[in-house]
Amino acid sequence: MTRSIKAHRRVLSVGLIAVACLTASGLAVAAKPTPRPLSLAEAIHDALATNVQTLLARARKDEAAGRRVTARSAFLPHLSGVVGESRHRTNLAAQGFSFNSDVAGAGAAGGGIGLNFPTLITYNTFDARARLRQTLFDYSAWQDYKSAKIGEKAAGAEISVAREQVATQAELDYVAVLAARESVTAALADLHLAGQLLKLARDQEHVGVATGVDVTRARARQARAKATLAQRQTDVVRTEIQLARTVGLPMDTPLKLTDPLVFRPMPLPPAGPAIKEALAVRPEIALARIRIDQRQTQLASARGERLPTLSLGADYGASGNTPQRHDEDTYSVGAQLNIPIFDGGAIAGHIDTAASQLDQQRIRYRDTREQIEQDVRTSRQTMHTLSAQVRAARASLTLAKDELRRSSDRFQHGVADNLELVDAQSSLADARNTRINALAEYTRARINLAAALGRAQQFNLREPMTP
Repeated sequence: MTRSIKAHRRVLSVGLIAVACLTASGLAVAAKPTPRPLSLAEAIHDALATNVQTLLARARKDEAAGRRVTARSAFLPHLSGVVGESRHRTNLAAQGFSFNSDVAGAGAAGGGIGLNFPTLITYNTFDARARLRQTLFDYSAWQDYKSAKIGEKAAGAEISVAREQVATQAELDYVAVLAARESVTAALADLHLAGQLLKLARDQEHVGVATGVDVTRARARQARAKATLAQRQTDVVRTEIQLARTVGLPMDTPLKLTDPLVFRPMPLPPAGPAIKEALAVRPEIALARIRIDQRQTQLASARGERLPTLSLGADYGASGNTPQRHDEDTYSVGAQLNIPIFDGGAIAGHIDTAASQLDQQRIRYRDTREQIEQDVRTSRQTMHTLSAQVRAARASLTLAKDELRRSSDRFQHGVADNLELVDAQSSLADARNTRINALAEYTRARINLAAALGRAQQFNLREPMTP
């Protein structure tokens, strides 16, 4: 009876452990995070809101606004209040005064009054006053203020540049994930096909049509397919982490991309109007123009250092030994005219530096125009050739499937060994990858064309871009 009870207890314990394991397994499955749907438009929006490039661009605009306020302060009144009280102990002899005993005795002999001045004196001073300083004329400072205002405008243009760059990067990362996942799908299909061909080789060996070499060759092809699948899965992980970082999501967030990687032929705009449009809307060219204006004001500021400056200063307050002793109202008011005569060549150096910076910015402006034209022409030509490449890749995939079917029939009927079949399988895998790569490259070319035209933020995978 005791043994029966113990046996029932053991069975019950094992059952409880099994139930606990199943419950824990179910909880683990239930705790698996749900993939987050993410469209391309949402990826662009999130990237623009959280990417470090746009955040830094906004911070630089705030910095430029601070510089503008600082430069403007040179023309506003500067009012300050100063209150001070101190106690002094002064050695008059150290200041050049001599009160020795001979001088005092001579004064007494001549009938005068002998004075005995101390060498050390101690006294208090108190002063409380308001001070005003106002610049009346400073051409160089005025140009510095204009430069700071233009710099704030340039910072706004930098935000537009950053937004276009971030949108382009988000789109490229999105396409990279789509292409990597398509490659995994193709690798899985290739692995499945390799398994089927391995089974076929074994079946053919059993009936005496194939040899062990055919089976070994099929197993080797299956092993290569497994290695390729592992590599493609690694690529997916890398691209998904990069996309999550670009759009500001936690890097372990599972993503469900809702926009497909499809072929969308689109009419190409003529080169001339496209370049004209790009030069009109690209933020880089607008920023380059603003930088030229800013360098011009900086050169004017450097030249203005040769001009006189005029300022007004005044103060008013109470002065005495203490706030209650010998306290009297005092003031001063005056104007100051500063005329630079010789500064050792500092102003000339400032002018040369500012002139060189202006020349450099004009060179950058011309280079920016040429770069924009190059972007438009390159992206147009690339799209033209890649469109033909996608169509050719599709045709190659169809032919590779037909070649595989024919080789499989020949092997099944014992007409040839499976070397031809394995080669056909490799050709099919290459054709699949070629189609995916061509489609991804074509989509990247679409993104680059949108960026070249200054319309990266309006790009859409589903719809072709209208010229």
